[in-house]
Amino acid sequence: MLPMSANGFSPTSTSTSASSVDKARRIHMDRSHSTYLHSTTNTNTNEQTQTTEVSNNRILTNQERILKEVLGIEPETPAEREKRIQTRINKANEIINEKRKSIVVAALAFAAAILNYGWQYTHPITSLSLLSEMQRNSADLNVIGHNGKPTVVDFWAPWCENCKVAAPTLAAIEEEYKGEVNFVMVRGDAEESYNVVGRFGVDAIPHLAIIGSDGVVETALIGPIPRNVLRADLDVLLENSKRLPAEGETVAQKQEIPYTMYDAFRNRPDLRQVSF
Repeated sequence: MLPMSANGFSPTSTSTSASSVDKARRIHMDRSHSTYLHSTTNTNTNEQTQTTEVSNNRILTNQERILKEVLGIEPETPAEREKRIQTRINKANEIINEKRKSIVVAALAFAAAILNYGWQYTHPITSLSLLSEMQRNSADLNVIGHNGKPTVVDFWAPWCENCKVAAPTLAAIEEEYKGEVNFVMVRGDAEESYNVVGRFGVDAIPHLAIIGSDGVVETALIGPIPRNVLRADLDVLLENSKRLPAEGETVAQKQEIPYTMYDAFRNRPDLRQVSF
């Protein structure tokens, strides 16, 4: 016979009762947890269903509702969204096309530069070709003293080495004073130029006749002339062309040019003023 405890139960009976209580508690907890999981699953399912319905029926999302209520921003419609996306795509395509065009233009410019360099390398510009080009672009002799501009008359010949040396300087001066000064080229060894050569008293080339806007030959510069000398004389002639007669004068007082060399009309001053 088993011994009895103070409360009238045996130890075995007490242990059995405690085990039954624990088992009942565990069953209750398992049922409660199962009920919670089932409830959570149903809630998530309901939320997913609600989200799907909101998306399909275009009911405002929380973000869209807040933007509308707080900032007054209307949510875009599917058509507006599609238009926005298409606009973005078109803009991206435009940027790509512009980049392609820029690349093509740069490539063409590079190719043109290479071709130009190749042409110049195989067809170098000589002083003689430069003089010939200036002859083709020469003004006529009849502009001297008739259009209010100073004039430079250059007498040259293809065999003249000093003419070739002076050609780049004269071409640069012609480009610098383009539109302000007349530049006339006369081939001194050509038969049709003999009368002009005699009229200007040319006895050596290169011969640069420096003439004012009034048609008066101021000086003649012989041989290759530095650019600063030509520029200084032409600047004075341009200033003289703008001068007006002072009170009591019939002709404006002229300023002397700073550089003079050969006076072809020293013995015939009456022929200093030329006109054709």
